[in-house]
Amino acid sequence: MRIIHTWEDAKALDELKGGAITVGNFDGVHMGHEQVLAETRGHALNVGGPTIVVTFEPHPRAVLFPGEAPRRLCHVHERLHYLQQAGADAVLLLDFTREMAAWSADKFSQMLFDTFAFRHIHVGYDFAFGHDRQGHVEDLRKLGDKAGFTVSEAAAFAMLGSVVSSSRIRSAVEAADFKLAAQLLGRDYAIAGEVLHGEKRGRQMNFPTANIDVADLAHPPVGIYAVRANTDNQRWLGAAYLGYRPTFNGRTLLLETHLLDDSPDLYGQCLNVSFVQRIREDRTFTGHADLAEQIARDCTAAREILLDS
Repeated sequence: MRIIHTWEDAKALDELKGGAITVGNFDGVHMGHEQVLAETRGHALNVGGPTIVVTFEPHPRAVLFPGEAPRRLCHVHERLHYLQQAGADAVLLLDFTREMAAWSADKFSQMLFDTFAFRHIHVGYDFAFGHDRQGHVEDLRKLGDKAGFTVSEAAAFAMLGSVVSSSRIRSAVEAADFKLAAQLLGRDYAIAGEVLHGEKRGRQMNFPTANIDVADLAHPPVGIYAVRANTDNQRWLGAAYLGYRPTFNGRTLLLETHLLDDSPDLYGQCLNVSFVQRIREDRTFTGHADLAEQIARDCTAAREILLDS
């Protein structure tokens, strides 16, 4: 899959012309997104051209309403990976700015067509674009009538009694309902990131952890979790702590994962941590000995949960 970052670079690539295109945030690339992407791929096959996805980073609300920006369901590199798995031939990953937000719907749709000369555009049921989200599918159809492309709109994708959406998945994650989150995502809910150097307190208690920063990501409540973890070539069972480490007066939210029966050097590697079940809430301990005893009990509980699941 080709990844492009500017309109100019995309316009210069003739192999991206004449296909089908879709546009959206695609946060989490969930089951609803999968439907839109599969249908876009079908349209691309029908017109004999590439499948193109246009998406944005950061999330537009993070630029326009910083205090209201939703926590993301995955990092941008994961989003690109899932888009590739869904069959995208190329992704235009645009830096979303206030200048772009001020573009009219006409300017944005014309820029899309001038860049890709697509023969079909397929959008989600709630798609809106341009300044103040004033552009809708009818505006695309008007341009299509003049420019010679066709337009289609995906139906809302519902599961378990409601439409699948990124906000619904965030709510499930925040309630630690990992079964529902997995059903809506089409895969286990996970947090992935580079393993960071920490203060090595866990190692001092014989419970070394792989630490990941969860800033800006949607996450479950602080506490202890049974998890499965993996790199590209290895998998583990684990017990993970998500919290601020109140025993040590911590202020940064971290995900600290203890891998059962192993202690690999993962610093600098990307670790994917899939949540299975919450074990207990976070709490403060009087000292290292009490904390170490509780961690041992948590690891036993995690192992039992994971072997039964």
